[in-house]
Amino acid sequence: MFFHIKPISKLHFLILITIPIPANYLSSGIAAFTTSSSEDNADIVNNLSKNPSPNDEIELHDGVTNEKSFWGAVGLIIGTAVGPGMLGLPALTIKSGPFPSTIIIFFSWLYVISSIIIVAELSFSAMEEDGIEEVSFTSLATKALGNHFGAFVALVYTSLSFSLLVACVAGIGSIFSPLFPRVNTLIIHALFPLFVGTLIVFFPFKTIDVANRLLCFLMLFSITSLVAVGLSVARANIISSFVLASWKLSSIAPIIPVAVLTLGFHVITPFICKIAGNTVHEAKKAILIGGTVPLLMVLSWNLIVLGLVGTNTTAAASGEPISLLLSVNPSALSAVQGFAFSAMATSLIGYAVSFPKQLLDTLELISGKAKACDEQGIGKVGFAFYSGMSGYSGKVWFGSPRNLDIIGSKMRSNEETFEPFKVIVTLLVLGFSVLIASFFRSTFSKALDFAGVYANCFLFGIIPPVMAYIHQSKKKTR
Repeated sequence: MFFHIKPISKLHFLILITIPIPANYLSSGIAAFTTSSSEDNADIVNNLSKNPSPNDEIELHDGVTNEKSFWGAVGLIIGTAVGPGMLGLPALTIKSGPFPSTIIIFFSWLYVISSIIIVAELSFSAMEEDGIEEVSFTSLATKALGNHFGAFVALVYTSLSFSLLVACVAGIGSIFSPLFPRVNTLIIHALFPLFVGTLIVFFPFKTIDVANRLLCFLMLFSITSLVAVGLSVARANIISSFVLASWKLSSIAPIIPVAVLTLGFHVITPFICKIAGNTVHEAKKAILIGGTVPLLMVLSWNLIVLGLVGTNTTAAASGEPISLLLSVNPSALSAVQGFAFSAMATSLIGYAVSFPKQLLDTLELISGKAKACDEQGIGKVGFAFYSGMSGYSGKVWFGSPRNLDIIGSKMRSNEETFEPFKVIVTLLVLGFSVLIASFFRSTFSKALDFAGVYANCFLFGIIPPVMAYIHQSKKKTR
C-alpha cells in the first residue's frame, strides 16, 4: 500500500491513498470498513469489502469513546454566562434604575441568543464539511473571511478571552483578599487558578464537569438565598427604586456592552457544539436552556443588589464593581460573596478549557502555517487525516470531503490527558493571569471595559451575521 503524504500544518498530514488496502487488514482488528455512498468509489468499495464488517466506516480505533454530555453543556453555559460581567453590571445599572435596566438587559439577551445560534449553526456546518469534532471562532472567521482578516479576528478574539480570564482571576482574588488580610496577594490570586489548572491537566473532562456542576449548584443556592434575604431586608428599597428611573442615553448606553458580555457565551459556543450532542438541534436546545437561566439570574441579581445597596452613594460613585457588591447590607453579604465566587469560578473553568485551543489556532494562523485544504480528496480514491499529537485517533474514508456526514466525526481529543503543548499553554495562560491580577489595581473593571466595549461588540455584533451571509452565499453557488 502506498501513500502520498501532504502536510496541512505542523501537526497534521493529509494522506492520499492511491492503492487499495488489502482485505486481510479488515480482519486484523486494526481497522473496520464498509462503503460510503459515493458512486465514484463503488468499484473500490466492492474490492475492499469482500469480508464485510458491521461497521459503517473505516475507523482507526484507539480505545477512545466520544463523550457527549447535554447537561454538561448546559451547566458550562450557565457557569460561563454568569460571570465577571454580571458582577460589574450593578455599577452601571444603578445610574438608570431597575426598570430601564431590566428592559435593556432583556433586549440584549434576545440579541445574544440570536447571535450565538448563528455561531452554533456555522460551527456544525464547518465540522460536517471538514470532518472534525471541534472548531474555534477563529477558524470559522478564517473559513468565511479569509486568512488575513481571520488573523485580525483571532487577535481580537484571543484578547477578549484573555481579558475575561484575567477578570475572573482578579474578581476571585478581590473577594478573598479582605477575608485573609495577612496572606500575600499573589498567593490569594493563585489558589483557585492552580486548582483549575490541576483539574484540566491531570483529570478527565468528567471530573471538570462534576466540579463545574457543583459550583453551579452553589451559584443557584446563593442567588436563591440572596433573593430571599433581599426581599426580606430591603423590600422597601427595592420598591422605591422603581420610582428612580433615568432614560438618558448616558445612563443606558454603558449598560448594553456589559449586558451583552454578561449574557453571552460566544467564547465557548464551538466547544458546546462539540459536547452537547450530535446535531445542531441538540446544541440549540442546550443554548436556549442554558441561556435562559442566566437571564433570570441577571434580572434577579440586578434588582436585589440595587435594593441592597440602597442609598450608598459612596460605593456607587467609586465605580469599582467589587467594592459596590461588598457594600451591600451585611445580612446579605455572605450570599453575595458566595454567588460572586461561584459565578467567576465557573466562568474561569469555561474559559480555561476553551482558551488554549483558541490561542494555538491564533498563533498558527498568524505564523502563516494554517493552510486552506480545499483540495482534500478531490480526484483521489480517498484520504486519511491523522493528527501527530497524542490522544487523537486517525480517520480514513472514501469519497469526497462533502460526504463526511455519512461517516460521522470520530477523530477526537482524548479528554483524559491534555496534549503536552496544551498543558504548557494552559499553565502559562493561568500564570500570566495571576500575575496581572495580583500586581495591577483595578484589573477587574479595566478587563471588563475592554472585553465588553471593544472586543465583544466587534466580534459578536458584526462578525456572526457577516459569516452567516457569506456561508449562505457559498451554499447557493455550489
